[in-house]
Amino acid sequence: MKRARAACALLLGLAACRRAEPAPAPGPTPLPTAAAPPAIGFLDESREGTPVEGGELRRRLNGEPTTLNAVLQSSGPESQVLQYVVRNLFDFDASLNLVPGLAEGYDVSDDGLVYMIRLRPEAVWEDGRPVTSADAVFTILKITDPAVPAPVWAPLFEGMESVEAIDSRRFRVRFRERYAFRPMAFALPILPEHRFRGRPFLSSKDNRAPLSDGPYRVVSWKAQESVTLERNPRAWGPRGHFDRIVFRILPDNTTAYRLLTSGELDEDQMDASQKARAVTDPDFLGCCRSVEFYNLDWNYVALNNRSPFFSDPRVRRALTMLTDRASIVRNLYRGSARIISGPWAPDSPAYDASVEPLPFDPRQSARLLAEAGWRDTNGNGTLDREGREFEFEILVSAGSEIGRQIDEMLASELSRVGVTARVRTLEWAAFVARVDGGDFEAASLGWSAVDPNPDPYFYWHSTQCAPKGLNASCYQSPEADRLMDLARREEDPEARNAMFHRLHRILRDEAPVLFLVNASQKFGFSRRVRGITTSPLGLYGIWPGPLGWWAAPEAERKKPAA
Repeated sequence: MKRARAACALLLGLAACRRAEPAPAPGPTPLPTAAAPPAIGFLDESREGTPVEGGELRRRLNGEPTTLNAVLQSSGPESQVLQYVVRNLFDFDASLNLVPGLAEGYDVSDDGLVYMIRLRPEAVWEDGRPVTSADAVFTILKITDPAVPAPVWAPLFEGMESVEAIDSRRFRVRFRERYAFRPMAFALPILPEHRFRGRPFLSSKDNRAPLSDGPYRVVSWKAQESVTLERNPRAWGPRGHFDRIVFRILPDNTTAYRLLTSGELDEDQMDASQKARAVTDPDFLGCCRSVEFYNLDWNYVALNNRSPFFSDPRVRRALTMLTDRASIVRNLYRGSARIISGPWAPDSPAYDASVEPLPFDPRQSARLLAEAGWRDTNGNGTLDREGREFEFEILVSAGSEIGRQIDEMLASELSRVGVTARVRTLEWAAFVARVDGGDFEAASLGWSAVDPNPDPYFYWHSTQCAPKGLNASCYQSPEADRLMDLARREEDPEARNAMFHRLHRILRDEAPVLFLVNASQKFGFSRRVRGITTSPLGLYGIWPGPLGWWAAPEAERKKPAA
């Protein structure tokens, strides 16, 4: 499951001008299922060197968090901060195994409907109170409350019949039907019931300064500037190695790269052009190192299927066939991205590599638009239908050089067939609010996976349309719904993947969104930062993840990490 809808936004904005006469379109260009990838593997420094305690770690957030309430979170910046502050009942390790966190284990009934979770007796909040089953019950009841917007977690508890505390350390959750990926639902943070009791949940001051049950606590949040964490003096489990974590809120990639090379940041996620620059940049080489890997994330452009522009799958296919993804991989990602044809990364078992991406074919795109009734009836160079011209707005979040270049490439192709799109750049919080509310025509997005659950139900089933659910495009298909319903109850992995593969082909053909690429993740790190581990869930979606990072002694910083 992807735990951050608007995280890692690709910023695919469009700007096209009208043309009196469309230029001749090239013929179809077949697409490879993936660009030839560079030799990129996973990194595990967890057993290298002796960790040093203390110091400050300076990290980047590419957008402003909208909340630090773990139940209400919906984006990457929020999850990056909360990983230090709140513990989950269970976590995923770098090998994607479910491992104990706040909970020491669970038991499940023979029919797969009842889960009994056992909490660790040593777990406490930063105010000294114990973490109890009452906190877990309170959290799950909030997640399942229709008045609480918990889009990340609510789908995991669909079909819950009851939740109850057995005693202070054990609670029981009963579901109405089996679910193949149910244990993953308990990779779940817990809220302190005593801090919210009798107070308005959605406007609580704890939503900006949450009570910690993890290694760090929030000491300040300066809007559009930084979030600062310090050690939680009552931390009960494994401790992080740094005394202080400072997250700088930096939407602009160029600014973040400059701060990295000047020593003011220790970590920065880079785009392909910055990664290429870093290879020969003496400032970067003198201070920093690159870390690159593929994970389960992927990029796309959401099309609101409720919009009169995008309700017809022929139109959506046409826009897909105007997107030159092979050129994007070759020229913008420098080969370090893989074209996708459906809603999973190529390394997911749900992905069917035999489902080839739709080709880049402007001629066929123009024919599909005409079949759907979009023609230039008044000769002004813009397609129209029933008195409406094909002009729409694409929402993007601030800052992405590759996104800007993709904008220009696609805008050029759109203008050739008489479609006008206008880009509107929004600050992160406003962007997330529009997307989560389903209040857009098109929006450039990326799926960020923080667990290995491939279940597409939460994102593509018709019952999950925004704003209630995570189906931001509000894609609806009875056959797709049927396959998703069957797959989530299927216990046999081979049979379940066969259903996912059939679904993959449907989604490729109906194109509810513009599926783009699974790009390698590129990071720059100060050479002082050691203990880095990467996985298919990235740097952040695993335990201990960033909590295992530490600062090398001064004498070691000029030496490349092993």
